[in-house]
Amino acid sequence: MEDIKQVVRDSDKFQNDPDGFADLLTEDANLVNIAGRRLRGRENIRATYRKAMATPLGQIQTSIEIHDAWLVLPDTAVVAATKHVSDERDGENAAVPEQGAVTFVLTKQSGTWLIASVQTTPIK
Repeated sequence: MEDIKQVVRDSDKFQNDPDGFADLLTEDANLVNIAGRRLRGRENIRATYRKAMATPLGQIQTSIEIHDAWLVLPDTAVVAATKHVSDERDGENAAVPEQGAVTFVLTKQSGTWLIASVQTTPIK
């Protein structure tokens, strides 16, 4: 399970690095962020993150707290975590929730664990 959790920790480490983050994804990855925006496909996610990092959204910092990880099949895992959000932007911006429940689905492809899906739901 440690290798699976490491991929999730790496996704947190690369939160402001669109290429590093995208390299952790399957080609057809599905992502729903804390604001409810759905993105599909590694290259679409990479491009969207590049654009976001060039705006004040790049000043939002997050950290992931992993609660549990388990295999649902030999090559498929689920990781349950909490995303803690720190909004460092100045000025008038839409409020971002301080925490989100986040679920990762990972799949093993050619011996490497990759994120196939990640869903973040705001915690009120």
